[in-house]
Amino acid sequence: LKVMAVSGHVAKPGVYEIPMGTTVAELIQMAGGVMGGKRLKAFAPGGASSPFLPAEKADVEIDFGSIQAAGSMLGSGALVVVAEGTDMIKVATNVVSFFRNESCGKCVPCRTGTQKVVEMLDQILAGKSDGALPKILPSLEETLAQTSICGLGQVALNPLTSVLKHWPQELDRRLGRTATGTAR
Repeated sequence: LKVMAVSGHVAKPGVYEIPMGTTVAELIQMAGGVMGGKRLKAFAPGGASSPFLPAEKADVEIDFGSIQAAGSMLGSGALVVVAEGTDMIKVATNVVSFFRNESCGKCVPCRTGTQKVVEMLDQILAGKSDGALPKILPSLEETLAQTSICGLGQVALNPLTSVLKHWPQELDRRLGRTATGTAR
């Protein structure tokens, strides 16, 4: 058995005890389905630090290996459900801002790395970005993962990198680019 906290855009958020191997889709249904009759857009199977997965992967079984093979992690066992129509760049900004705020500040990579990414995301949301985030994010993520003292800094950018991987068109739209990366 596995205890899973379910939050986000579900009708009945709460804590559910499920047999390992239950699918994410089945757990969402146990939680009353996606609120307002909307369709599922994304989910983070292991809480805020786990990479988001698109709705197409909701049939993944909830166990450590299956979630990892799908591209995320089971982490704290806190399923975060995101409904269609949700701006994933805003979601990523919210999560990275949370990690920036929770950083103890002891190690430079986490303290300054999360702050820099939040500043860049705020600029994107304000329509004033220079478009540099996608270029520097891979090396910044690697730096945080390899040099942060604790787990917080090591995973702080996971949600953002997964959003950019699965929903690149949302960033392109905010940066005024076409799908090919050229300016409109």
